Amino acid sequence: MRLIALILMSVIGGFVALTILLDLFPERHVTMAAGGQGSAYRAIAERYRDILAEDGITVDLLDTPGSVVNVERLASDEADVALVQGGIPAPADAKLSALATVFLEPFLVFHRKGLSGGDDPAQWGRLRVAAGAQGSGTRFAVDTVLRVLNVQFDDPLVTLGGSAATAALLAGEIDVAIFVAPVTASYLQPLYAASDIDLASIRDVEALRRRLPFVMQADLPPATLNYVDVKPTTRIDLAAMVAQLVARDDLHPALIDRFVKAARRIHNERDLLTDEGQFPSGEASTFPMNKQARTILSSPLSRLDRYMPWWMAAQVTKLALLIVPLVLVLLPLLRVLPGLYGWTMRSRVYKHYSDLIEIEKEAKTTDDPGRLAMLSIRLDGVQDALTEMRLPEAFRDRAYTMQMHVDLVRSRLREKGVADRETV
Repeated sequence: MRLIALILMSVIGGFVALTILLDLFPERHVTMAAGGQGSAYRAIAERYRDILAEDGITVDLLDTPGSVVNVERLASDEADVALVQGGIPAPADAKLSALATVFLEPFLVFHRKGLSGGDDPAQWGRLRVAAGAQGSGTRFAVDTVLRVLNVQFDDPLVTLGGSAATAALLAGEIDVAIFVAPVTASYLQPLYAASDIDLASIRDVEALRRRLPFVMQADLPPATLNYVDVKPTTRIDLAAMVAQLVARDDLHPALIDRFVKAARRIHNERDLLTDEGQFPSGEASTFPMNKQARTILSSPLSRLDRYMPWWMAAQVTKLALLIVPLVLVLLPLLRVLPGLYGWTMRSRVYKHYSDLIEIEKEAKTTDDPGRLAMLSIRLDGVQDALTEMRLPEAFRDRAYTMQMHVDLVRSRLREKGVADRETV
């Protein structure tokens, strides 16, 4: 048993050592697909860049129009990590997974005060509506909403997003500006402050949520945005998407560890839509969750990087992911092995009982001296096999017990006049 345990431990140890040695040292350079200059995604990506720089990791920020292009950059190997709006599809062959869901992005509709139908997608065809830049998450969300609600119109939506859409609405160049963004996005602040601009949500949010699985429901209570001026004046029900931190599946485990821990620092705080500790989370992702990231998110904050290099501490989490399943498999196996081993040793003795029983039965039914002599020779063979059998001490008594049974059968042969081998 000690030998079996040693072999198992050696196999496990070799497998773990090989896995770690082949993937021990991470790259110190990573590319993150962010939004455009001045966007909320860009501001958040800059926070990731600054936090990872504390460990000597360089994060290059890749300017993009938004989530749709971010996924394309990940799929084409141009980016390693990206912020992606919930519901954005990935190519079927793209090997991507979510490291965490990180914040809510509500569907915000701003329109000129007193405008009728600004919150109703069915009425947008008669209005000038800015629906986000091509390739942005906002444009994807608007197009998806119009499609699932079966809304069609001839006049195209205005391709503007971010600060450009804000400026156009304030200047009266458009009637409605739609944003899918954090409520704290810097380019939204002038719209909150404007006295001639109202904030709304899409009409009948619940109907939209039931049609789109990646849409959640949130709300802004009265006076949330401005307590003194009481903005908004009434509670606003919002449709919201869950933003995700998405990475390529081949991202080094140590970098996964750093990004998830950075997400804990950045997104753990309370904001206008969520409570403290609600994000980052391993739930509500529209991408498969990375197993290592889920383990980090569900575990207490590790202190190992206080005592060892960060890239080494990160391997501990990976090691746990390898060992825990092995232990779950091996523990039942180790409980079965002693019984299996005992059965194997006993069967080496018991397999001779079939011969012994046949010899005894035939000895009872025959008086032929020649046949009895042959039975005696067969009985000698059984006895020789028992004598030469090598068994552990704990199982040797089985062989001695059978020797007694062999002697019993031999005594019956003697009664019929068969001489022992020793006598002959």
